[in-house]
Amino acid sequence: MRDRLATSRLLLLSLLIAAGIGLLVAKQLMDSRTATWQRAVSANTNLVFTVSHVLSNSLREIDATLQRTARRLGSAEMQQLPPHLHDEVVFSGDLPEGTGAALVLDETGTVIHASRALPISKPAFPQRDYFIAHQQDLVQGLFISRPFRSLVDQQYSIALSSRWTKPDGSFGGVVVATLKLPYLRELFSAIELGRDSGINLIMADGTVVLRFPYSDADTGHSLAGTPNFERFVRERSGVFTGVAALDQVSRLYAFRVLDGYPLLVNTAQSVDSILGPWQRSAIWLGAVTLLLMLACIALALLAARSLRAQHRTARLLRRTQRELRTVLDSLPAMVAYWDRNLLNRFSNTAHMRWFGMTAEQIHARHIQDVIGMARFARVKPHVELALAGHTQVFEQAVPDAAGTRRHLVTTLIPDMGTGGVAGFFVLVTDITDHKMAEEALSAEKERFRVTLEAIGEAVVTTDRHGHVTYLNPAASMMTGVPLNQAGGRPVDEVVIMEELDTGDPCASPIHTVLAQRRAVASTTASVLIGRNGRRSDIEASASPIFDAHAELMGAVMVFHDVSHARTLAHQMAYQAHHDPLTKLPNRRLLRQLANQAIGQATRHERQVGLLYLDLDGFKHINDSMGHEAGDELLVVLSHRLSAALRQGDTLCRQGGDEFIVLMPELEDCDEALALAQRLIDLCREPVDLGGQIVRLSVSIGIGLFPDDGKDFEELMRRADKAMYLAKQQGRDRYCCSDMRSIVDAV
Repeated sequence: MRDRLATSRLLLLSLLIAAGIGLLVAKQLMDSRTATWQRAVSANTNLVFTVSHVLSNSLREIDATLQRTARRLGSAEMQQLPPHLHDEVVFSGDLPEGTGAALVLDETGTVIHASRALPISKPAFPQRDYFIAHQQDLVQGLFISRPFRSLVDQQYSIALSSRWTKPDGSFGGVVVATLKLPYLRELFSAIELGRDSGINLIMADGTVVLRFPYSDADTGHSLAGTPNFERFVRERSGVFTGVAALDQVSRLYAFRVLDGYPLLVNTAQSVDSILGPWQRSAIWLGAVTLLLMLACIALALLAARSLRAQHRTARLLRRTQRELRTVLDSLPAMVAYWDRNLLNRFSNTAHMRWFGMTAEQIHARHIQDVIGMARFARVKPHVELALAGHTQVFEQAVPDAAGTRRHLVTTLIPDMGTGGVAGFFVLVTDITDHKMAEEALSAEKERFRVTLEAIGEAVVTTDRHGHVTYLNPAASMMTGVPLNQAGGRPVDEVVIMEELDTGDPCASPIHTVLAQRRAVASTTASVLIGRNGRRSDIEASASPIFDAHAELMGAVMVFHDVSHARTLAHQMAYQAHHDPLTKLPNRRLLRQLANQAIGQATRHERQVGLLYLDLDGFKHINDSMGHEAGDELLVVLSHRLSAALRQGDTLCRQGGDEFIVLMPELEDCDEALALAQRLIDLCREPVDLGGQIVRLSVSIGIGLFPDDGKDFEELMRRADKAMYLAKQQGRDRYCCSDMRSIVDAV
């Protein structure tokens, strides 16, 4: 109960102290804010007064100069002066800095005198507001115009003008000088009011003449009717806080109407730029104060709980020691602590397995007595460095208590106390299993390397970015790039491949493997370009390489040269579809071509012609002159017949002395009849066989799709029958399948 009462009093006292600190700081912050605001009000008021005073003086000076010029223009003496002296007399007075050209306009608004040269010859300004106002006598004295862009330099200006009267009292024109707004902007440039703040020059009708440091976009904009402008006009001078109509920013306004002129000047300093520094300081100071208040309360709470915590800490410490001992004894590694005198202060039960001694038996014993003199001599240099403050890590092989040789990694960690190294911690880890696995892995890698170098397949491996990590001798030989030059290079720079059909460069299948994380099956559509320019047809496949956690490590590509096999395959395919003697397509290829022609004819509603040719008397020549002469005759005739065909027609050898002509895309049967006649004429021409002239003829049967057959086999049969009919009719002629035409030799 007494402890609770003391705690309550301590908490109450801390709350009172915290509240007092908070009130004092709040009072100080409010006083600081008031002072900051008053300084801003005073500064803006003084600034407006100064600027308005400077502008009033400038306007009075310009007004006086214009009045003098008007009087000179209206005097009788002026009329008597020679014209070449008029400009010198009219503009004898100096205009203040910041004014542009001074002009004298006549009653039509045309410039008759100018204080400086103008880019326009005899300009006229009859539509200017100041000219109209003086012409109609709407204003007395100085007239200040709305802002406009000067024709001379395209800068915004305001015109200050006075009427001049001729000696007879009539309207003579206007004397006008321009006040350059960039001059005022430069005048205001030395004034810095902060972000979203500036100085404004406004006409009595609400027209904005100048906003600094804002752009020219607001010049000419009207503020008439806005609450702030109405207050400017109503009160003529003063200070207040309001929201701007143009950008909705809250500002402190100090304003003043120029005495005797329809202009007012105001400063508009944003509330944020005035109170921003104070607010940031207040936030910082308030946060610090709040932290101090909370710290005061927290200290009281900590003090109140300190005694109770001490008892809990003692209990927790004892429990932690037991838990720590349990954890350390459960570790597979040996953990111990030795002081500067190399006496043991702590060890876990793992020492029993290694040295046959319990932790109690090791405690307070010298390290040499525990590990033995010989082993201590080997580790003594590391012990001395650890006592000098340097962490030591070393590996050694020693027998355990059972005599088994074990590989150990020992770590000595210095215990840095205030007076230097107080001792060192020892951590001994058994890496025997890891060492054995490492040696087994090394042996396996060596077997793998020897295997890859011995096989005839080319093997290339890359990392997960596609950079070469290994290539075996077979791959090095085919690419012409040795391993020491290939390592780390992109695979496409080492294994350069092209498309088999197009010759275009193609990417390695390794890129597909790395992108899609899947194997790419074997493909034979690539050509390998070696460093020496040698081209090899290859068959390649690739697969991803994953680690034990299924993370992509890289890829492997295996390829070999299939150039010979591909050439052999092409030769076999050619021989399977061509006659070995005449090199003409055989019946197998003819069937494929005929089926394609029939399909196209069906789609395009055309005809297909099939001419079945059989040489007349060839057997007699072959028997009498020999087979070699007969073969030569067949070759000569095959060349003759091929030359007579249309483009797109195909001549095939059926076998023996029989030939087939396939004619796709026929318009009508007359084309087939005409070709048959040409072939008959060609066969009649004599053939020179080794100095012996041979003459023969040909019989031709003609079949047409679709009239004589709906497919190739039927068309062949009908053409064959027509050929035999031609032979029966006396040979050396052609005959159609439907016996419509039988042509004799001519």
